[in-house]
Amino acid sequence: MEPKTTAIRAIKQEVRLQEWSAQIAVQQASGMSVRQWCAENGIKPATYYYHRRLLHEHLLP
Repeated sequence: MEPKTTAIRAIKQEVRLQEWSAQIAVQQASGMSVRQWCAENGIKPATYYYHRRLLHEHLLP
């Protein structure tokens, strides 16, 4: 794989992590359960938990 492609992929991953970090913070500040917040925001709870786990793994390698 070309270095440029690898760099772009890494940047995209970082942006997704930042976006999900913001979404998780909003959910936690909402006072709603994950299930309720996900239902109101059109997100499957499994998707929420998947991204939360990825973020956790990224922060604590």
